[in-house]
Amino acid sequence: MKRRTLLKALSQIGALPLIGMPVMSRALTEGSYMGPLLLQIQADGGWDVTSYCDPKVNQPGENPITNWSISADPLAAGGIQFAPFANNQMFFERHHQKMLVINGVDMQTNSHTTGVLHNWSGRNSEGYPVLTALFAAQHAPTIPMPYVNFGGFGATENVIRYTRLEGNPDRLRQVLEPNIKGYYTPHENNDYDEPIYYTTSEELELLGKYRRARFQRLMQNDQLLSREAHNLDAYVDAIENRKELKSFASYLPTSDERIEDAPMIYPNMKAQVQIISAAFSAGVSCSADLQLGGFDTHDDHDNLHAPLLSYLNESIDLIWQLAEAGGYADRLTVVIGSDFSRTPNYNSQMGKDHWPIGSVIVMQVNPDWGSRTVGETDPLHNVKRINPTSLQSDDASGSIIYPRHVHKALRQLVGLGDTDLDQRFPFNNTELFNFFA
Repeated sequence: MKRRTLLKALSQIGALPLIGMPVMSRALTEGSYMGPLLLQIQADGGWDVTSYCDPKVNQPGENPITNWSISADPLAAGGIQFAPFANNQMFFERHHQKMLVINGVDMQTNSHTTGVLHNWSGRNSEGYPVLTALFAAQHAPTIPMPYVNFGGFGATENVIRYTRLEGNPDRLRQVLEPNIKGYYTPHENNDYDEPIYYTTSEELELLGKYRRARFQRLMQNDQLLSREAHNLDAYVDAIENRKELKSFASYLPTSDERIEDAPMIYPNMKAQVQIISAAFSAGVSCSADLQLGGFDTHDDHDNLHAPLLSYLNESIDLIWQLAEAGGYADRLTVVIGSDFSRTPNYNSQMGKDHWPIGSVIVMQVNPDWGSRTVGETDPLHNVKRINPTSLQSDDASGSIIYPRHVHKALRQLVGLGDTDLDQRFPFNNTELFNFFA
């Protein structure tokens, strides 16, 4: 299908107007990965869930918790309450059926370093990998870029290699297609711009022939150290993956498909979304961590947090637009979280400081557990004990939800439960909360 034809078709089937037009979809190459996908969004700095998915109104005799609650009440979409703040209403009404909100998760820290480590590995000390690394090692360790990280927490603990990318499709395309130095001006009916190459295909084939012969000579050296042989094997694998990576380049957004980013927000998360969507569509990756910073709003909290949450919501919406356009939405799990949350009161600079009780959001298409909220906090955003089976408040014999509980349940959800990797990094003496029943 031609680019113009597909873009027109997408507009006719209801591409969501919050973001704009998704990148085009292309046919998968032979052997492309078609298994489950995992995407995590790290909202770095500590988001304010009392203005998001665990809304709190001001209480008599207490300092104000949220300014929005002076004149408004929490709203609801399905079984999920949310704050009438930023563009939350559009987001939650559009996506609540995909969504499970886990409130009252105790990060046990006000430290960014520990909070990031705890939330994304399940432990508050080093030594455990991020969930996306475990996922890639289990499901697709041999594809070209099994685990992609855009700069957030990404400890792998040597279970998988990772690919670190920045949110710049143009620079990435230059790496993936180094033989292209430019493009001819396209004709009106062409699908793609016609490339101008540095080297002809015949010359590249000749270079490849000599390169393969050199590798064969090197591998036949009986004095090779095992580490040298391993590195040579890895390099040969990388050469063999070039065809798939070239296909990945063809999925990257062109200049006219790039989505303009919001000013004063860093890093460019929408570009990250477009890049990883291209990788998923091309079948060269199965998991990734996206990063959005700026949530550490110790000053002028509301004015800084509102555009950040709106941008986050737009980026998540874009993820699902592109997943639908790329044909992989039913294979995708999205996890959204942060270091911790913000205090249930404002400081003297009208900012909010660090608060250990946060939330995690999990999304899939048409899940049995969608449009629900589990976990609970009191009106002043203090944690409450929850029964792991009934998920009801249970002050007498319930448990506090910690990140290890979330991770243990997520491992079951995404096909990691009871695997060798799961047993290698166990959460001993940890109840299995019935989040996804």
